[in-house]
Amino acid sequence: MVIHGHKTLLVRCHICGRMRIYNLNIFGIPKEEETEYKCICGETNISIKTMDYKIYWLKLNCFACNNKHIYRYTLKELLEKDNFIFCANKLRVCFIGEEEKAKELMDEDIVDFEELLKNSGFDNYFENLKILGECLKKLNKLNKEGNISCDCGSNSVVIEVFSDRVELKCLNCNSIQIIYAETEEDLEVLMRKEKILMQKHNIAYIDSIIEKNKNTKEK
Repeated sequence: MVIHGHKTLLVRCHICGRMRIYNLNIFGIPKEEETEYKCICGETNISIKTMDYKIYWLKLNCFACNNKHIYRYTLKELLEKDNFIFCANKLRVCFIGEEEKAKELMDEDIVDFEELLKNSGFDNYFENLKILGECLKKLNKLNKEGNISCDCGSNSVVIEVFSDRVELKCLNCNSIQIIYAETEEDLEVLMRKEKILMQKHNIAYIDSIIEKNKNTKEK
């Protein structure tokens, strides 16, 4: 019997929110060395280490709770089945398994943003949980399509969530795009965007009130 050690690793970056997919050769991991899997923004999403090719230790920078988790798997577990890695709040944050299944998960998203916020324990903190969740889904879609970038030439962007807004920050020039997520009007303005181009060394806003004032002036 031929045993193939090639698996697919799927994880969301804890800094910029991008979904990343990696080819994982279980037998190709150097013994007693930590192998890191990085996002294109430069952050390490997950690292894997084995001392004897029998037990594997996975260190995950968790997108869901911003903490580091350590998981232990046997070689048999990694080879014989698909493995979902869960955060403490029972949200799926990582997948190791067959390539076909990983691609399916890429399409449906391994973490549901609205579900993440509901299970975060801070649902009363957010102005409008449903609108914020829909805004995050839209931003995630734009990000996956490569339609969030900065005119400094970088597309490495951090997504930060606040009670009434989402902020995008360019890791290269520190420009900031503030996106308000309080009302249905705020959501409508964002949903009409096909791309977001941040302004170098500047702060810009996507806001329904600003949009209304702009339309009034144009009339």
